[in-house]
Amino acid sequence: MQTTLKSRWQGPLISGCLALVVVSSVLWYQQITPFGDHNFLISDMGSQYLSFFTAYRHAWLSHNFQLYSFSQSLGGSMVPTLAYYLMSPFNLLILVFPANQLLTGISFILILKIVAIAVTTTFFLQAHFHQWHWSAAWFGLAFSLCGFVALNYFDIMWLDALIWLPLVLHGLDRLLATGHSGQFFWWLWVSIVTDFYLGYMTCLFTAYYLVYQLFDTKQTTFWADVRQRWHLIRRVIITGLLSVLSSVFILIPTIFGMLQTAKSQNSWTNFLPLPTFGPTILSQFGLGANNFSDRLTHAPTVFTSTVVTLLVLCFFVHPKLTLATKQHAASFLGAMLLSMGIEGLNTVWHLFQQAAGFPFRNAFFFSFIMVMLSYQSWLARPRLIAKRWQLGLPLILGGGLILGWCFTKFPLTTLGLSLSYLLLAAVALFATKKAWQAGLIVGLMTTELGLNFSLSMGQTDFGRQSVYQKAYTTESQQMDAVNDPDGQLYRVDDANTLINRAYRETYDNYNDPMLFNFHDIDYYSSTLNEQTRTLLQSLGLYSHNVRRISSVGLSPVTELLLGIKYNVNLRQDGDAQTRLNPSYVGFGFVVPNQLTQLNLKTQGAITNQEAILQQLKPQASPYFLTAKTLTDRARTDNNAAIYPYQHKLKLQIQTTGPLFYSDPTGITKYSTMQVNGRTTAPIINANHSPLLWELGTFKKGDLVTVSFKTTHANVTDVELASLDTAKFEQLTHQLKASAFVPTYHARGFKTVISGQLNNTQNRRWLYLALPYDSGWVATVNGQTAIPKPVLTGLTAIPITAGQTTIRLQYHVRGLRTSSLISGLAILLYLGLAVWWRVTDSKKNLDNI
Repeated sequence: MQTTLKSRWQGPLISGCLALVVVSSVLWYQQITPFGDHNFLISDMGSQYLSFFTAYRHAWLSHNFQLYSFSQSLGGSMVPTLAYYLMSPFNLLILVFPANQLLTGISFILILKIVAIAVTTTFFLQAHFHQWHWSAAWFGLAFSLCGFVALNYFDIMWLDALIWLPLVLHGLDRLLATGHSGQFFWWLWVSIVTDFYLGYMTCLFTAYYLVYQLFDTKQTTFWADVRQRWHLIRRVIITGLLSVLSSVFILIPTIFGMLQTAKSQNSWTNFLPLPTFGPTILSQFGLGANNFSDRLTHAPTVFTSTVVTLLVLCFFVHPKLTLATKQHAASFLGAMLLSMGIEGLNTVWHLFQQAAGFPFRNAFFFSFIMVMLSYQSWLARPRLIAKRWQLGLPLILGGGLILGWCFTKFPLTTLGLSLSYLLLAAVALFATKKAWQAGLIVGLMTTELGLNFSLSMGQTDFGRQSVYQKAYTTESQQMDAVNDPDGQLYRVDDANTLINRAYRETYDNYNDPMLFNFHDIDYYSSTLNEQTRTLLQSLGLYSHNVRRISSVGLSPVTELLLGIKYNVNLRQDGDAQTRLNPSYVGFGFVVPNQLTQLNLKTQGAITNQEAILQQLKPQASPYFLTAKTLTDRARTDNNAAIYPYQHKLKLQIQTTGPLFYSDPTGITKYSTMQVNGRTTAPIINANHSPLLWELGTFKKGDLVTVSFKTTHANVTDVELASLDTAKFEQLTHQLKASAFVPTYHARGFKTVISGQLNNTQNRRWLYLALPYDSGWVATVNGQTAIPKPVLTGLTAIPITAGQTTIRLQYHVRGLRTSSLISGLAILLYLGLAVWWRVTDSKKNLDNI
């Protein structure tokens, strides 16, 4: 007999407590803060999310919820970042923690989210099957620590979808059973708003689930039953659509923002009906099939414990379950498996994009189906299956695990553990007395789920919490001095960092501007504006891929164009070395009309910079003078796989100034770069990428030897040229006379740039080091001015002669309209909900 609980919340609470014990034990074993000195300075948590959470905390504590950020490279809308990473209500917990202890707060958020998944899943199972037994707690625990959670725990924003999914489906069940739509509407709304990406997947899965339920609960033929229940199905569709419409206040601005990223680009090959995985998926049903090293490429993470998997197999041979029930369940599982297994369908599920690492982000839906079916199988009593199946099912599962191991070759000891748990699970389900069965199953599931979670953390180089706390405090204090204390808008280039010592993996500081609340060029996110990235890359800055842009590759010209005021060198003790950039004239300056007509080339940083300088102040001779090559000796290293050619160039400098190496095609191994015998390599690994790299400052006539390795024997595309310092200084002196040095106001939801300049040269345009965005509304002397895109992605504003006052205010594109639509959708739903209640009440009275 199953033990019936006195309260429907006892089961969820038991499940939550089990999850708390398991996840806390794993974190304690791995010595992760607050249980030890390790922390989550790993993967995207260390390089992205921590910075976003720190900026989120700063916004709350300073009451500054600006929707435009100059800490996202050159600047951009914050809405996509908020929608993708920061809308979870669980994030509010970080407000309790100091900024240098935020990683401890993130550990608590992880624990709380896993506990919440267990609670909501158990609640759903009890309500869905109308069985208030504490055994549901085991299955809630299984979903809370399924393979998706175990491998992607540091992608913490995804876990919310697993919390809301059972509540969305419970709301749908309730709507189909009673006609009451409130829970379905609001939980679906929460799912979309807190994480639109997985919220979209939840909408797709809800459609799958609806079809499954219609088949599984039909009383007659399917279509006859659909006609009979059409009023409820129609209500489901209307409620779902209005829930989606009510969330467009964040969806539409996010879509506008994401269309400006590289995600707007796609290939038709992503929609082909090709297989995405093979027999390797069989290994995923056992524990330890993945670890940190293969987080970016793996088969669907469908692990939910051996007990759950065995019970799912029992489901399909159970004598108490009808053939139709089994067919419906098989179709449900099969549809979800095909959604992952066929590339075209998988692309549709991933918002019509190929996942950039971390594949099969929809795998947890398959795990949820398994948990649901396994609980149904448990309620039907697995011991009732035939003896041949009690022996045969473990053998079938064991054979599958061995076959999967043959294709993946994870450690043999891990396979041994999986087979051991399989044997014990079979004994617990089919050969253990009832008095001992529950305890044995709980012991098996808690230890196996915990062990799988711990094994998934294998090969993880966790960060050092104590080092991070100290380094963050020191770096934050030093960066505060250049954190716009006077309200002036400018950018900073930090040459080094202190927090890197807390990382055990490579950290390239892309999101330090958000972490320490200053303005720089660096940024790493899926929300990076592609136009900004390609612009900066065309000027010589390093970009590893479409999600990253670095300040490595700056030159005096780009420092002038981008408004870099300070160069900062941090120190472990004392104050930072802060140097005023001699190229800085302001955040903008007046320019001739010709500059607004200039289009930059996609390659050739020196060529592009020369073209810009000539438009600003034409010269008979170039600003960049190519160094004269006296000798070019190249030898071949036959042992080198990628860079076999070692070049040694002897150059004669043609003008006094900094010497630059420009490789527009990315054939150079910069880490081998030497100048006069001294290594002169970038602080970041930029090998095999286009880059403009400064080799040092030399006088006219100096002889310089440069050596480096390349992939090509011929380096004709590589350009070595010096910037004429005297000419460049004349230009900056001229530009300072009409420079624009604005103030920057960010309060509440407003972002405003304002300032004055004296246009003594009577030029018609003001250039701004601001990415062009139609959201900026500009006024000049109180009159509306229409900004214009220049230099393939920056901004120019038409101005008048003499003293001029400029003001720009940012309005998130689509926010007002989408907010109106959301408000109307909510009002319409509330009106319909009242109408449905009234009509349902009348029908009930008529039936009395």
